[in-house]
Amino acid sequence: MKRPVLFSIFFILIAIGCNAQEATISEYDLYGCWVLEKETSPSTNIAIYHRCGDIAPEDVKFGSKITLLAFNESEHESTSDQACFSTFTEKGTWEFDENTRVASLYSGHKWLKEFKQLYPEEYASWGSPEKFDKLKFRVIGMENKQLTVEIIPKQYHKSPREDSLE
Repeated sequence: MKRPVLFSIFFILIAIGCNAQEATISEYDLYGCWVLEKETSPSTNIAIYHRCGDIAPEDVKFGSKITLLAFNESEHESTSDQACFSTFTEKGTWEFDENTRVASLYSGHKWLKEFKQLYPEEYASWGSPEKFDKLKFRVIGMENKQLTVEIIPKQYHKSPREDSLE
């Protein structure tokens, strides 16, 4: 009698353990404010984002703050070399693919919309971009209010104007 009960408990524990390893991360899990902690020697493209309130302001890496909001809106810190490298909050958009776990942050959509209206020919010569890539990362894991990500380097392509000169 004891053996069937022990085997049943054993198999239930194995099933629970297998499901725990495949924990999904949804867009809703990423909502909120995230920052990087100052690092002494970042050697890889793996980064650990912390919730904004969990890191003392003096320990936050300069310009690393991102806020992921509902309705695919985002905010991120940017710096201006014209104002003594001061920081300001720039609005943008973001997307998250739950299958690949890739999050993409974009900026400049409002500026590009205005530029398109004012200078349509110049805008078209750029290849008609709708937004600029700001940051792209793959979510590796999330636990203890920390988000471990792999930063995906930006891919730079030739503009349509360069292709037409060849």
